[in-house]
Amino acid sequence: MNKKWIITGLLTISLVLTARELTLLPDGNLHTYILDVGQGDSILIVTPSGKQILIDGGPDLAALEHLGEHMSFFDRSIDLVVLTHPHADHMTALPDVLKRYDVGNLLVAMTESKNSRYKSFLEEASGQNIRVILPNPNEDIDIGDGIILDVIHPCSYCDMDTNNSSIVLRVLYKEHSILLTGDIEGEAEEKILKSGAELGSDLIKIAHHGSRTSSSTGFLLGVNPKQAFISVGEDNSYSHPSPEVIARLNDMNIGIKSTKDDGTIQLVLK
Repeated sequence: MNKKWIITGLLTISLVLTARELTLLPDGNLHTYILDVGQGDSILIVTPSGKQILIDGGPDLAALEHLGEHMSFFDRSIDLVVLTHPHADHMTALPDVLKRYDVGNLLVAMTESKNSRYKSFLEEASGQNIRVILPNPNEDIDIGDGIILDVIHPCSYCDMDTNNSSIVLRVLYKEHSILLTGDIEGEAEEKILKSGAELGSDLIKIAHHGSRTSSSTGFLLGVNPKQAFISVGEDNSYSHPSPEVIARLNDMNIGIKSTKDDGTIQLVLK
């Protein structure tokens, strides 16, 4: 092959990579990506200065591919990983995330589980001496850049099943707020409402992929969001999202976006 063409090709590749890296530089805004991982959950938050928070890891390794799309090729660190609960559709990629990235902190609700991936995940975290934070509704997590993670649930004395023990976070930034609900169902929603926790949020990630056992009218009234987002797989066997939940959201004039219809959803808060 002509040497000139080789050099031209290398320069072209270099320019493309440079252009991509420039688009990923911190821009002073808060970016939240509800990643299209099929029938599961994975959310990436990038702060105004470029810190990363990964919440859940989806049902397969697709979350790893998305991290490569939304993080710089040279950035191998994630400041905080959150596992809302140890079900496979929320955590399958996380053991690999710990192996491929330098993770600073881990927020996880310790619960009994026979999930081998969960055990592998905790063993990997322990082996790397990653700082583990247990959720405490009485303590906020200050991420920096003016971002606060308000831990809403679970409480230390809650004796509920795995879904209802999901970590629920309210992300606060300037005048904005996003409620991230894991897979909680009616039992946890009722307990949260009774706790008197501040739920009001502009945006909500609908719990449990839009299952009819979640997103009660009372809970949605407590949150009073303008826009709802559903992480759900196309043609899934659970018939998610439930027509009842969609009707409820429509009746309350709450906008709806879903990963099955819109792909990865990006929220930019200024």
